[in-house]
Amino acid sequence: MFKSSEEREAARREREAAQAQAAEKLAEQERQAAEERQRAQWLASPQGAATTAMEAGQAFFEIQLQVGAHTGNASFGATDSRRTVASSAAILGEIEKLGWRLEHAGYYFMVTGETSTDRVFVSGEATVISGVTVGVYLFRNTRLEQPAG
Repeated sequence: MFKSSEEREAARREREAAQAQAAEKLAEQERQAAEERQRAQWLASPQGAATTAMEAGQAFFEIQLQVGAHTGNASFGATDSRRTVASSAAILGEIEKLGWRLEHAGYYFMVTGETSTDRVFVSGEATVISGVTVGVYLFRNTRLEQPAG
């Protein structure tokens, strides 16, 4: 019916040990989830995708990288625009370090939006287009190349 002080102390230690064990298990699960998220994020990166393709023994690897953007706005008879440029050279260099050789590069402009406004004091419209410039890069696996004989 009533527990002695030693029994109560033992029960308290057991509860604390169980709580500590549960906290430890939760911390381990959170650490594993964080590692999995980090790995998934790396695999989605250009270097991660190139590594995965290399490990799979693929002969070619293609990647598309945004290398520029143009944002335009048309309102109240006026237009303005902003252009940004980003170099993909560092990423391409990292991919080549993994054993790929850049074989071909091509670029295209993808329209993402368009705005128009009536011109003030003259007839017609002013239209501005927004979009991104994408580089398409094709690499060859240098580890699969046969030596010239």
